[in-house]
Amino acid sequence: MYRGINQIQITEVPQPQVRASQVLINFVAGSICGTDLHFYRGDWRWMKKGRIIGHDACGVRTDTGERVVMVPMVNCGHCYFCLRGLPSYCIKGKFFGLTRDGFFAESKAMLPRSLISMPSNLSDEEGAIVEPVALALRVLNHLQPNLGDWVTVVGQGAIGLLMTQVALMKGCRVIAVDLEDYRLELAQKYGANIAINAQKEDVIKSVRKLTKHGSDFVIEVAGTLKAVEQTPFLVRKAGKVALIGESKGYLNLEDADEASFFTLYISPLEYPVAVDMIARGLVDVKGLITHRFRLNEFKQALQTANNPDEKPLKVIITR
Repeated sequence: MYRGINQIQITEVPQPQVRASQVLINFVAGSICGTDLHFYRGDWRWMKKGRIIGHDACGVRTDTGERVVMVPMVNCGHCYFCLRGLPSYCIKGKFFGLTRDGFFAESKAMLPRSLISMPSNLSDEEGAIVEPVALALRVLNHLQPNLGDWVTVVGQGAIGLLMTQVALMKGCRVIAVDLEDYRLELAQKYGANIAINAQKEDVIKSVRKLTKHGSDFVIEVAGTLKAVEQTPFLVRKAGKVALIGESKGYLNLEDADEASFFTLYISPLEYPVAVDMIARGLVDVKGLITHRFRLNEFKQALQTANNPDEKPLKVIITR
């Protein structure tokens, strides 16, 4: 339970009330997201105190025993945005772990339509890391790159590494940018064409030299103002920039003629495909797991995820 900046408390709460249209899910495994860390550190201050966090998890239905991935978004289906195929922006929508109590609890009442059956070859740990795969699919599908296009992924944490994997699946050439060599080495293991350590190289000069005109697409997933403010100098004219990690900052658009800049969030639409891709081995999430904790060790897990010295990528929570 979130109690304020740098304050997470493990506490007892009543068993969820299961309404007629809902089923009870027993938590099995989940993963800590960068979003959780932004709230924990106080970078983003709109999280309500007393909120149960967690939005990437899987569990077991108590009525059928079926293993399921829990989709953290519920949309109404008939508001202005839902009718235009934009469930992420549903006026009446709920986002578990952000605007509603989340998944890091022993059980959760859910609507059946927010549950995706897990194939037998999908492990519980893999089922705990579906959200960033769904996000990567949404971003790359929105960008619509052509074969051979340059995609610069700024930030090679867990989400950035999945952006890199999906961009490579799309036939793109990927430039991976990060501050840590161990993350860049993993990006190259996944197939990134170029790795740039922003502490050792001038990222803007390097990207422009490699691509001649600037990167066709830039995906910012570092979650910092500095990374956001670099993006207009990395993208080519009439290119596209997806601001995923952070959307605040000053954009100098003097030389970014006709470039498009946009934010993007997850939607429920990509979840079934994400589950299928992980199960078929098309994207690797197991290789991102660096630490494992139990639910009653959550405070230590969050501190580990927030400690760069621990070299965390994905921190897994199990019951």
